[in-house]
This record gives sequence, structure tokens and C-alpha cells, in this order.
Amino acid sequence: MEGHRKRLIERFLKAGIKGFTDREALELLLTYAIPRKDMRNLSEELLTKFGSLKNILKQPPANLMLVNGIGQSAAALISLFSQLNAISESPAYKTKITGPEEVADYLKKRLGSQRRERFSAILLNSSNSLLAEVDLEYGTVNRTQVYPRNLVEKVIAHSAAGVILVHNHPGGRTDPSREDLSLTKKLIKLGEEMDFRILDHFIVTENEIISLKAMGLLDR
Repeated sequence: MEGHRKRLIERFLKAGIKGFTDREALELLLTYAIPRKDMRNLSEELLTKFGSLKNILKQPPANLMLVNGIGQSAAALISLFSQLNAISESPAYKTKITGPEEVADYLKKRLGSQRRERFSAILLNSSNSLLAEVDLEYGTVNRTQVYPRNLVEKVIAHSAAGVILVHNHPGGRTDPSREDLSLTKKLIKLGEEMDFRILDHFIVTENEIISLKAMGLLDR
């Protein structure tokens, strides 16, 4: 039993849910609510009663607890998973980034007034929906270093297809430095090698936001 459970976890950590049957996915979920028991039979009973994993996730806890072996903890976990998924799929969690104006609105109050330089990345899926905003590095008031490995780790963790680079200039000047341009080109090349795209690089001050793409500075 423990060996089977361990193999399910290892499969998930390696490749995500891809390749799992409904029963295996449900079985893995239930192991976190009902430890030290084989979940295969219980998963099959749930699927027999409700027809599919999709239908199981739609059930209120009271319906789930009609199945022998599903107590409050398991019913709550299934319901929680379903509701969290619904939240993540809601329009509020699907901000579209379609151009410089959307990025400017998104960043206006996030970086401009900060006194330390901060280098971030906005990660997007293939439809340009926002996945996450992640910090890559903090620097001094006039310098930052961004290591490509940091960006690659974040891209892989979020399965991102597109990246918008963002950093602030606490001194108030929006002019990109030679280092800004060199780093951007290095990350563009890295993205080409690693199958993600650098879509733009924004420099933010308290009063202004500029786009290197709009300035024609992303061309290699």
C-alpha cells in the first residue's frame, strides 16, 4: 500500500496530473484525508456512484458522505479542492495582459514608490492570461543583478509561455541603462533556447512607466 501511494506521489511530482486516470487522481487526493488505508476501492465506489471525477467534484459534502468510508475530512478535502479550482478559474484570476496599457495599470502602484530596486517578472500562459508576478532580485538603490537561473526556475514552476520583465528605477530616471539592455537581450536569447518568450521589459518610476518594446529596443 505504502509503495503504491509513494509511486503515485512520485508520478505526480515528476509530470503533474497528466497520464493519471480519474481513479488514480481521486485516489491520490484521498490519501491526504484518509492516511494509512488503500484508497483504490473507495475511489472506485465514488466513481461508480457519481460517474466521473468531474461529477464527484461537483457534489456537496453531504452527498459525498453517503458513500461508506467518506467521512467529514475526506468530504471537506474534495469540496475544498473543487472550490479552490473554481476560484482559480474565475474571471478575477484571469487578468489578460494584451499590451503596454494593461501592464502600466497593473504596475502603477506596485513599484514606483519603492526605494530599493526590484526586478520582477510577470508570467503569462499561451493565451496571455496572468499566471503570477514573481520577484527575481532585490538590489541597491542604483543597481540590480538578475541571474537567468532564477527566471528559468520561475518559468518552469508556473509552466509559463510568456514573460514580461519589470524593474524600477528609484532615482526617477526611466532611461534604460546599458546593463538593462544587455540583460534583456541575454534573457531573450535564453527564452528562445528554453521555449518561452520575453514579451517586453518595463522600467517603472514613481511618475512614469516605459516599455522597451515600444521604444524598439527589444530587437536583437
